[in-house]
Amino acid sequence: AGRDTGTYFHRTGRRSADRLLWLAHASTPQGALTLDDGAVRAVVERRTSLLPAGISAVEGEFSAGDPVELRDPHGTPVARGLVNFDAKEIPQLLGRSTRDLARELGPAYEREVVHRDDLVLLTPRLTP
Repeated sequence: AGRDTGTYFHRTGRRSADRLLWLAHASTPQGALTLDDGAVRAVVERRTSLLPAGISAVEGEFSAGDPVELRDPHGTPVARGLVNFDAKEIPQLLGRSTRDLARELGPAYEREVVHRDDLVLLTPRLTP
């Protein structure tokens, strides 16, 4: 009694590879976000999180935590990710900076729409 027993697993800070494989190949997107060209380059080339400023349209009915498809301006899927906002919240965020959103709507809106750790690419890197 009084002794710790068992195995302790340290967190690595990285998302499980299995989880990302599920997101890429087995999840069913509940909606789609259309990105402008700058956001497509940022997500695909620089592997950044998706911010509200880069979104031009939203489709579908989804909740925070659901998988969504990220599309280029022509409708081609480029990535899939877990969204941090409900579909009904996103229209008021379109094209706006997180700083402005936080100032107007509160600190809960100063975050990514899809965090890069919750995002998988469906397309190879773009060519210049």
